[in-house]
Amino acid sequence: MRLAAALLATCLCSASACAEIQIGIAGPLAGPNAAFGTELRNGVSAAITAINASGGVNGEPLALVEGDDNCDARKAVDVAKTMVTKDVRLVVGHFCSSASLVAAPTYQAAGIVMVTPSATALDLTRKNLWNVFRLTGRDDLQADFAADRIKAEGLGAEVLLLTDGQPDTADLVTRFKNSLPNAKLVTLKAGQVRLPDDAGLVTATAAYFALSPQDAGIAVRDLRKLNATAVFLGPDTLQSEAFAKAAGEAAEGVRFTFLLDGVDTADVKRAKAVTAPVGATLAAYAAVEMFVAGAKASSVNNGKALASWLAAGNSVDTILGPLRFNASGDLQQQPYVWYSWRGGIPTADAKKP
Repeated sequence: MRLAAALLATCLCSASACAEIQIGIAGPLAGPNAAFGTELRNGVSAAITAINASGGVNGEPLALVEGDDNCDARKAVDVAKTMVTKDVRLVVGHFCSSASLVAAPTYQAAGIVMVTPSATALDLTRKNLWNVFRLTGRDDLQADFAADRIKAEGLGAEVLLLTDGQPDTADLVTRFKNSLPNAKLVTLKAGQVRLPDDAGLVTATAAYFALSPQDAGIAVRDLRKLNATAVFLGPDTLQSEAFAKAAGEAAEGVRFTFLLDGVDTADVKRAKAVTAPVGATLAAYAAVEMFVAGAKASSVNNGKALASWLAAGNSVDTILGPLRFNASGDLQQQPYVWYSWRGGIPTADAKKP
C-alpha cells in the first residue's frame, strides 16, 4: 500500500509538472523584418531555458508560442486572437508600435499581460491599458530628460524651444514646456526653415530642437552663423545622417538623447547564454523575468493581479539590472543616455545620468 501511494504521488506530481505556462512572442518572424523577430525569439528562448532550469514558476515549466504579425496591424489582431486560444499568459511583443496598439486590447480583455521590448508609441501607455508594460523608452519623455539636464547644468536662464508645430513633435513640445514653462517657443515652417530676427536667439543659454532632422540641422547651422553660444540639445532624431548633413560643421557638440544599449548594463553571466544579444534581445529576456517575478508574487493565472504588482513599482531583478515600473506601465528610470556629435560621429558621452 505504501508503494502504491508513492507511485500515485509520483504520477500526480508528473502530471502537474506537465502543466506548461505558455509564453508568447509576437513580431515579424519572417520576411524583410525577420531580424527583429529573431531578437524576440533569442531573448525569450534563453530566458525560458534559464528559468526552467531553476524550477520554472512554482514547479511549472515555461513553453514558447510564436506569432508572426509581420509588423502588420491586421495580422497582429489575428495573432492576438490565436494567443488567447492557446491560453498564453504573457506576450512579449508586439515588436512594432502599430501592431502593439491594435493587439493590446485583445490581450487585456483576456487577462493577458503584454510586455513590449521595442514599441515606443505614446498611446500604448496613455490609454489606461492595465496589461501593457514597455521595456524601452517613451518618445516624449526625452523632453523631460533634456529639461532636467538643462536645469542641472544651470542653463535655464534663457531657453529656446524650436519647433515646427507638426503633430509628430507636439508631444515633445508639451513635455518640454511643462518642465521649463519659461522656455521661449520659436516656431519655424517645416521644410522652409528661416530664423526670425530676434536678438534672443544669440543670447540664449540653451536650445532644444523639436524639429525634423533636416530642419534641425539647418536651424543649428544658421544659429551658429549668428554666433549663438547656447548649448544645443535634441531628441534621438538628431543622430541621423540627415541632421549631420544639413548642419555640417555646426553639428559639432550638439547633444541628443538615445536609447541605452542594454549590453552596457547587462548581467554578464546571464548575457553569455543569449544568442546574439543585440537590439531588443536582452529586453525580451527581461520581459520573461518580469512575468516570473510577478507570477510568484501574485498568481500566474491572474493577469490583472500580476500587472498590479508590477505597476506598483516593485523592483524586479532582470538581466538588464533592477527595473521598476510606474502605474502607466512605463519604466520609472527611462533608458536614455546622452550622445554628442564629435568629429562627424555620434559619440556616447563619458558621463551618463
